[in-house]
Parts: sequence; structure tokens; C-alpha cells
Amino acid sequence: MQQVDKDEIDVAEVFRNIGLFFNSIKKRIQYVFDVVLSHKLMIIGITALGLGVGYLTYSLTKPYYTSSMTLMLANIRNEFIEDQLNKLSTMIGEGNYEVVADRLDISQASAQQIKEMKFSNLDQDRIEEDSVLTGSPFRIELSLYNRELFESMEPALTNYLENNRYFAKQKRIKQRQVESMISKLKGEISSIDSMKTNVGSPRGPVNGFVYGQPIDPTNLYKESILMYKEQVELEADLENLDNVEIVTGFVPKLLPTGPSLKRHLAIGVGLGFIVGVIVALNLAKKRRKLLS
Repeated sequence: MQQVDKDEIDVAEVFRNIGLFFNSIKKRIQYVFDVVLSHKLMIIGITALGLGVGYLTYSLTKPYYTSSMTLMLANIRNEFIEDQLNKLSTMIGEGNYEVVADRLDISQASAQQIKEMKFSNLDQDRIEEDSVLTGSPFRIELSLYNRELFESMEPALTNYLENNRYFAKQKRIKQRQVESMISKLKGEISSIDSMKTNVGSPRGPVNGFVYGQPIDPTNLYKESILMYKEQVELEADLENLDNVEIVTGFVPKLLPTGPSLKRHLAIGVGLGFIVGVIVALNLAKKRRKLLS
């Protein structure tokens, strides 16, 4: 029985302490509210000063323009592209514009107009965690101080990615293979065309056999067409050897993306009000010490 009474007393003590804690918080809030009311003119003045500072910082902040483009990869792991873009983004963030200009093959003045660069894989959420993302489209978001540079930044970024030593080597190997096949097909088609000419317009005695087999003009025409189709397909592949292709380019921007006037004013007002309250609390504290 005594143990039960002791437990009841302990619980009552806990609730009493909780009540005292919230009561003290309530008193502190009431005290701050009273101080704000008694120094409201000063706080309003400091808040207005913060508003002015916010507008001043907005006026001094250089406007920038943000746009994005979407690129499609060949059969390349996206992490390779991410590594290249991450290095470029790091150089931009560090203000290493001389190297950025060299890598993108643009002037240093143009490189200095780059504020920020971000990139993301569009299919990142569609694959399993242990899978490798390959040949997926990705987006590059670029912020520039000069909106007229967006057009020149498209080829600059794609060439930067294409000029990767590994990618360039693989592209040259595949290009030589395709060109060799096209050259061979052209020779074969030319040979068949000569045979078709001889069969259609023979000069001199013709026995109707080639290497012991009878000549069938129909088969010659079919073989010629098949080879020509293969040649056309290879020539199309030759035109599409780039490892990176632009799907949608940067959209020209007329209005700046930032800075935001509302955001600057809101921050200025908020900071001004906080500073005003802190000053008012300090004044009230000093006054209480003098009175005591």
C-alpha cells in the first residue's frame, strides 16, 4: 500500500514539473510580447531598415538566366558522363574559368558568364539499386549571366563530352569498321553492276556461265538491291556515331530566373524584425537591472 502511494506521489510530481515548465515558457513568451509592444516603434524602424537592405542586395545582385537541355547517350554507362560533368561543375564552382574555357573551347570571358551547372539522370528512379544505368537520357541545367550564350553552350558541352579520350577512341574504331564495310560493299555493287551490263549488253561471244554457274539476271538485281540497302544502313550508322546527341536544347530566356525580389525583401524583413526584437530585449534587460 505504501508502495502504491509512493508511485502516485512520483507521478504527481512529474506532472507538476511539466506544468511548471510550460508555465515558464508561457511567461517568457508573454514577456517577449510585452517588450515588443513597448518598443514597437523601434522594431518597426529596424524592420524597415532590413527591408531597405534587402532591396539594396537585390539591386546589387547580378541577374542570371537558367535553362536546361536533354541529351541522349549511346551505349555508354551514365556514370562516366556524370564523372565528366561533376568535374566541370566543380571547376565552375571554384571559379577556375581558365580551365573551363579550355575544356569547353570557349573564351574565358564567356566562361565567366557561367553561374552554375547541375545535371541529373532522367531514368534514375526507374532502375533497381544494384543495376547499372546505361544509355539513358540526362538533363543539364545551366545558369548564365548572359542569356545570349545558351546557343553556343549546346555544342560546347556536347563536344566536351564527345572529346573524352575513351569515347573518342571507341568512336574512331567504330568509324573505321563502318567505312571499311561501306567501301567493300561499294566494290561488290560495282562488280555486280558490271556483270549486269555484260549480261544485258554482251560484247562478243557469251556462253551464259560465270565460274561454272549459269548467270541469272534476276538474282544479280536482287543481290545488288540487298547490298545497296546494307550500304545505306551503314551510311546512316556512320552519321549517328556520336556518343552524345541533343534531344532538346536550351530554351532562349527573355526574363531572368533570379534574383527574386520577393525573396530578398522577405529575408530583409525577417532579419530586421529579429534584430529589432533582440535590441528591444537587451534594452529591457538593462532597464530591469537599473531598476533593481
